[in-house]
Amino acid sequence: MVVKIKYSNLDKLVYNKVKEMILKKQLKPGEQLIQEELAKKLGVSRTPLRKALSQLAKEHLVKVMPQGGTYVREFSKEEMITIFEMREVLEGLACRRATLVVKKEQSEYFKNLYEKAMESITDTDWRIYQRADVKFHFFVIGASGVKLLEDIVKTFHILSNSFTPGLIRPPKETFPEHMAIINALARRDPDAAESLMREHLKKTIAVLKKSSSEDPTGLV
Repeated sequence: MVVKIKYSNLDKLVYNKVKEMILKKQLKPGEQLIQEELAKKLGVSRTPLRKALSQLAKEHLVKVMPQGGTYVREFSKEEMITIFEMREVLEGLACRRATLVVKKEQSEYFKNLYEKAMESITDTDWRIYQRADVKFHFFVIGASGVKLLEDIVKTFHILSNSFTPGLIRPPKETFPEHMAIINALARRDPDAAESLMREHLKKTIAVLKKSSSEDPTGLV
């Protein structure tokens, strides 16, 4: 099947499409990307594809091997733990800075978003809650007001959300933590907001560490 891409702003379109294919696991972790085949599938020449792969390598989504060949990046559990440890520090900082700008209606919006998400989940389907979770964390990162911080943490978020099997901890555990973070943001308490965000992510790191030693086949 050929994926048709319009030729307006082709480099960006090819980059976005290949990135989407990786994040949706249409291109799977560890899979070798044969440029000629992928270019044919996308209906483009290899030039914009090479540019896309170069950018995706910088974002750690693909890996170019010294001996040749480009592969969709795979992450060990130890690497994923490190990503979450960096998220802990940086999202704590983002949460502290966000207390300066978060409005009451924004905090109420996210409370309602999480409450509705909790009502929608089942024992086997947490997808709506997961989407609410990503939206909230990205909001906090953006509210930090530091573009460099936002870019770095969003990269870590994309990696941790794309290379772990869904939510690592169940909503019944994380829901009260999110409510506490939102309340700290609403009352503009930077110390509490940073501490609660860091503790929230530390608990996830603890689960990852436990699974790393006890479960060689998966994170949860």
